[in-house]
Amino acid sequence: MHRLSALLLFTLAFLFAPSARAQDRIKVGAYVNQVSALDLKGNQFTVDFWLWFVCKGCTTSAVDSFDVVGARINSKTSIIRKTLPSGEEYASVRVNATIHSQWDLKRYPLDDHDLEIRIEDSELDETKRIFLTDAENQGTDPELGVAGWEIAGFSAGVLPHRYLSNYGDTSIAKNAESRFSRYAFVIHAKRSGLARFLKVTFPLLVSVIVAWCAFFVRPKDASPRVAISVGALFATAAATVAMNSQLPEINYVTLADKVVFSSLGMISISLLATVVSLSLHYRNREKDHHKIDRIGAIVFPILYVTLLVAVVR
Repeated sequence: MHRLSALLLFTLAFLFAPSARAQDRIKVGAYVNQVSALDLKGNQFTVDFWLWFVCKGCTTSAVDSFDVVGARINSKTSIIRKTLPSGEEYASVRVNATIHSQWDLKRYPLDDHDLEIRIEDSELDETKRIFLTDAENQGTDPELGVAGWEIAGFSAGVLPHRYLSNYGDTSIAKNAESRFSRYAFVIHAKRSGLARFLKVTFPLLVSVIVAWCAFFVRPKDASPRVAISVGALFATAAATVAMNSQLPEINYVTLADKVVFSSLGMISISLLATVVSLSLHYRNREKDHHKIDRIGAIVFPILYVTLLVAVVR
């Protein structure tokens, strides 16, 4: 009798137990309105975009629980909720967020950047909610523009992201792994023209040209000739400080740094040639120092242009 009762209770519990929660499959899309404050020094940029979620049979709306990864959400406005003719639930929101980004500045000031925005549900992991890309409707506004940059394209996709921590919740295993579905869209920004490159490097180019002029000053005018090269060195140092003030702290050499090194090297060569010419002049070896100046006047600009081409390539 007891066995029959236990079997009956087990059967009833199995039949009437709540079924496992089905996985929400949500179509996600984004439309970028504006990108502003692309801040290289601050490692961040601000973006304004529409974000929408379309799902059928979802228990909760993703518009209430989504998060922008690695960002500060400045505002969420114009939230729209409705049921589509297909029976799917639609929700959209306009988001303004400041995104933290580690820029790759190796090619600065000829650098291009991918502005990536990552969307993730802050509550439900991949077993309960997965994102799908709304490839047909996402994109950027035709008037989207960033000062000094060209918008070269837009791409988006969905990928899983792992978190290897229980975040102090001792009810979960210490090395627990959780996976969340992540929707990411990228705005491809390219430098427009050579204007930025010229603005950054023009003081360096002028300093090298000034140093080149030393080859045309007679060695007997020692003071003006040395002053030219020394002045060029100080001008290059000042230009370098101004350039670095626009960039974050980085531990690698940028293209601009290579131009600085090349310019300092050429100015040092000019100063060394000046010292040699003065030494020959004081020894009354006029022919030798004239020869050095003639060769230097020709080789100096050719060598500098060759270095620049090699560095920029």
